[in-house]
Amino acid sequence: MSLKHFQAVKLGIVVALGLIASSSIVRQNYIWPIMAMAVATLVLVLLRGKVKGVIADERDYEIGGKATRWAIQLFGWFSAVMMFVLYAQRAVNPSYETIASVLAYSVCFLLIVYSLLFRYYEKIVFFKDKTRAPGVSGPDSTM
Repeated sequence: MSLKHFQAVKLGIVVALGLIASSSIVRQNYIWPIMAMAVATLVLVLLRGKVKGVIADERDYEIGGKATRWAIQLFGWFSAVMMFVLYAQRAVNPSYETIASVLAYSVCFLLIVYSLLFRYYEKIVFFKDKTRAPGVSGPDSTM
């Protein structure tokens, strides 16, 4: 399967998931979107292995890592501010306190999961030198 064909199939799956989710919400049937997400994930993982070509390289992973860090930091700050604003407005509407609590626990959960995954991946040794890939000369190499 070519990369272009894989991307077209992926787009079709995303459109199908959107249709399934929206129609399920209208019908108040929430099990179908969950099942559809599981099937779509499985199909995409299986198809990804059949792609002939480069899907992502080291630069893509580096950019993704930076984007993830910034997104988590911005979401954390925004959520913390909104949590305090909602707590301050709980006299106006008592449900704001519940929303603020859910927001606070969600941010805490996200940060804990991120920290655990970071520590896990930090311990994996990708290269013995950890500074460069095998065969790539650096400023301290003798090549």
